[in-house]
Amino acid sequence: MAGIFDKPNRVIENQKYFQAHVNQPLWLRGSATRKAFVSLYFGIVGVGIAGATFLMFTKLIPGKK
Repeated sequence: MAGIFDKPNRVIENQKYFQAHVNQPLWLRGSATRKAFVSLYFGIVGVGIAGATFLMFTKLIPGKK
């Protein structure tokens, strides 16, 4: 448990990093792991939207047979 309480306080460093004026969106700042999770999330959302659109054009608009 000592490792949890003896860590240095890096709040000011992180605050300066995330509030710096950079041309990169806030949700993409950070480590490579964060970028991978954001890419995975947008990929899943994109597939869901594409699937719903496909269903709409193939099943719902022409009517079920």
